[in-house]
Amino acid sequence: MKESVKFLSPTLFLLIALCFFLPFVSFTCQGQKLATITGMELVTGTKIEKFNMQDPNTGQTDPELDEEKKVDSEPLAVAALIFALAGIVISLIPRYTKLLSVITGILGALMLLFLRSSIGSEITGDFEFKIIDVTYEWGYYLALILFICAFALNLYLLISEPKISSVSAVEEVQNSDTVYCSKCGTPNKPGNIFCEKCGHTLTP
Repeated sequence: MKESVKFLSPTLFLLIALCFFLPFVSFTCQGQKLATITGMELVTGTKIEKFNMQDPNTGQTDPELDEEKKVDSEPLAVAALIFALAGIVISLIPRYTKLLSVITGILGALMLLFLRSSIGSEITGDFEFKIIDVTYEWGYYLALILFICAFALNLYLLISEPKISSVSAVEEVQNSDTVYCSKCGTPNKPGNIFCEKCGHTLTP
C-alpha cells in the first residue's frame, strides 16, 4: 500500500503532462466548430487556418477572418506544463516531497484557471463582429482535475505524515523487543518463555 501511494503522485503529474497533447481549446460560431488547439500548441504557438466566414449583415467574407491567424505561445500554458513536469521530478525526491508537490499542484491548477480569462483575445478580439466563441475541451478540464487531485493527495499525505511516523516508531520498538531462539533462531514475541517453533527455553 505504501509503495503504491509513493508512485501515485508522479503518475498524476505524468498524466497531466500527457493531457497537453489533447484538445484544450476550440473556436465555434453558432454551434459550428471552426478550429481546435491542443495544450501543446498553446505552449509552442501555432497557426489557425482561415475561417472563411461571412458577415451576417453584409453576406460578404470578412478579410480578417479569411486570413491565417497566428496564435502565440501562451505563458500560462507554458507555466502549467512546467509545473506538471516539475511535479514528476519533485514527487521522486525524498526530502520535502509532499510539501513541494502540494505547492506544485495548486499553482498548476491556478495557471489553468487564469488561462481561461486570457486565451482567445488574440483570436477574437480584432474581429469587426464578435461572433466567435471560445470553448474549453475535455483535455483542459482533465488536466485541471488531475492538478486538483495531485494537490489533494499530497495535502492528505502531508497532514497524515505524523500519524504514519508514530505508527512506524511503535512497530520499530516492538520489533526491537523481539526475542530470538538461541537454538533455531526463530523470532518470538516479547514475553514468550518457550520458542514457538522448537519449544526451546528462551533465555532473557
